[in-house]
Order: sequence, then structure tokens, then C-alpha cells
Amino acid sequence: MDPKVVALIVVGLRIFIFLCLLIALVVIATDKLALIDGFKATFNDVQGYRYVLSVTIIGLAHTILQLGFSIYHVITQNIPFWNGLPLFNYYADQVITWVLATAVGAGFAVTAELKRFVDSRIDRELGDYGFFSPQVDEQKSLIDEFFDKAYIATAILFLAFLSMATLLLLSPFNRIKPTPRPTQDLEAQKLEAQSSQAQSSQAQPTEAHSPEPPSG
Repeated sequence: MDPKVVALIVVGLRIFIFLCLLIALVVIATDKLALIDGFKATFNDVQGYRYVLSVTIIGLAHTILQLGFSIYHVITQNIPFWNGLPLFNYYADQVITWVLATAVGAGFAVTAELKRFVDSRIDRELGDYGFFSPQVDEQKSLIDEFFDKAYIATAILFLAFLSMATLLLLSPFNRIKPTPRPTQDLEAQKLEAQSSQAQSSQAQPTEAHSPEPPSG
């Protein structure tokens, strides 16, 4: 694939990652719960959601920095600062990718467990209102909305993770083929030269002792 095309794809993916992380950040940061009995909660009250928010902010800062490098490379076809930057960025992308994966796992797991626990507690403690009570239905609706927003933020974060993984696959450092070591080539040449010399030395005595044809 043409390197210019790859560079443009990388810029497009980084813009998509930036948008995903920004949307996830807004959704998780505005996730609040206010029940009719006065109980209030936000994402900050759940440790798993705080971790998701922290990873999203870190990923957003990383993406903004990398997007600047990628756009500069597409426009100028040069590497800014120093030649080792692409390799450094590759390993930085690897770290952010796996950190995003942990945040996605934490977001889905915490939301599923909390929703199961809260639903069972509501069914047990608010049963006095009646199964079809408007109060119970409103409580459940508010709680479901709180957890649904967490699911949405985590799903968007998952899209960012998939895009980061695609960036790693497009990286030229994933397509480097191992080359033979120069020392191995020299040793092979020495062994070949020694074997040819041994063969020539064995052939010379045979020629020296060969009988001469009788003179007429």
C-alpha cells in the first residue's frame, strides 16, 4: 500500500478516535442519578466509572498529540523533532490501546454488576408500592437511564479501542521482516571458502602423481 494512503488513513482513524473519546468523556461525565426519594449519585460515586473517565482523558490527550504529529507528517512528509519518534509513538499507541481495553472491560463489568444489584434491591425494598406502582416504575426508569448512559460511554470507548488496534496493524513496525545477521553471513562464507580449499587441496596430489604418457 502507498505510504501516503496509509498516512491519510492514520489521520482519519485518529480523528475518529478523538471524536469517540470526546463523546465518551461527555457522556460519562454527565451521567447522574436523582431518585424520587431524594437519593443522588454521579459517576464519581462509582470507582469503576472514575477509572473509565481517567483513561478517557489520558487517551484524549494522547490522541490530540499524535494527531498533530500525523497531520504534520502528511503535510510535510517529514518526521518532527527526531527520527526515533515513529517507533516511540508506536509503543505509546500500544500502551494506550491496552489501557483502553482495561477501561472497556471495567466499564461493562461494573455496570452489569451494579445494575443487577440495584434492580434486586429495588424489587425487595420497594415492593410495598405494588408491582405496577408509578413510583417503582419511575425509580427503575431513572436507574436504567443512569446505567444505560454508562453502557453507551463504554461502547463508544470500545470503538476507540478497535480503532487504536487498527492503527497498530497499519504501523510499518508490524511489517518488519527479520534479516539474517551479518556475522552469520560471514561465517557461512568462511565455511564455504574452507570447503572449497579442502577440495582443491585433495585434487592437487592426484594430478601430481598421475603417470605421464610414454614418449614415442
